[in-house]
Amino acid sequence: MMKNNFEIFLLVIVTFFISCNNNIERDKVVNKKTLLYGDYRIFQNTPAWELAKAVEDGNIYEIKQIVSKDTSLLNFQEAKFGATLLMMTVINQQWKSFNELLNLGADVNLHDTYDGSSALIKACYRKNYDIKFAKQLIKAGANVNDVEVGERREGNKTRMTPLIIASKSGNVEIVKLLLANGANVNFMNEYHRTALTESVILKRYDVVLLLLENGADYKIPMFYRPTEDPGKDQPIFIVDYLREDLVELGSREFKKKMAIVDFLKSKGVDYRNSPIPSFILNEIKKMYPKSWEKYSVVY
Repeated sequence: MMKNNFEIFLLVIVTFFISCNNNIERDKVVNKKTLLYGDYRIFQNTPAWELAKAVEDGNIYEIKQIVSKDTSLLNFQEAKFGATLLMMTVINQQWKSFNELLNLGADVNLHDTYDGSSALIKACYRKNYDIKFAKQLIKAGANVNDVEVGERREGNKTRMTPLIIASKSGNVEIVKLLLANGANVNFMNEYHRTALTESVILKRYDVVLLLLENGADYKIPMFYRPTEDPGKDQPIFIVDYLREDLVELGSREFKKKMAIVDFLKSKGVDYRNSPIPSFILNEIKKMYPKSWEKYSVVY
């Protein structure tokens, strides 16, 4: 019994010293130019640094204490990315701190200065993000039809909405959530991108079918392919793009693709009437040298 108590005591002491060491390391001044979005140290040497540490640690008591003395810290935006602590909890998927910041009144519709995105757009960014963050943001008044603001930076030549980014990531459940809460399925940004075009191009076929079933416009070009004739790029429609996607017969992806084909046919758009591009036919012959004719009919 005494041995067990000693081991517990020793574990507590070790944990305490590790925690102290981590805090010392965290407080060391860093070159913020090297830090990525999501690293709480971007709040070093700002009025919100103590709150940032409490948020990172999930220390609800400390969060409440700090905010009670200065509520403006809730929506403080650091200089590098323009991130708020609410956005940081979304990126780092820290539910306790996220929920507490919302309870204390954090603004859910602020935009950062990096991509001009909001907390909800960030909550839709990755397929593995927990849907409860998006749900809670919407419940707190986040705009489901929010659009990234500001000039586009180098490396980001698009403008996202929650639905476009969720469709791009392939997060079916978040797409359903957004549609159920009034997201505009046919919003098109200045780059002619919609939720449907993004999901088609990235072959997120679960999302594609869901969007189609909820009124997505399948008649618009998915993108324009450059040609040798300047100014006369070739429009590529959904059936054209599907024709170019070679998937294994009978596979899960094949079944998903065919479900889209069936939907389009029910709307008067027959995939089979779209010719097989010559470069795709050549690929089919390489893949199925003895049965390429059969495959070309079925696929």
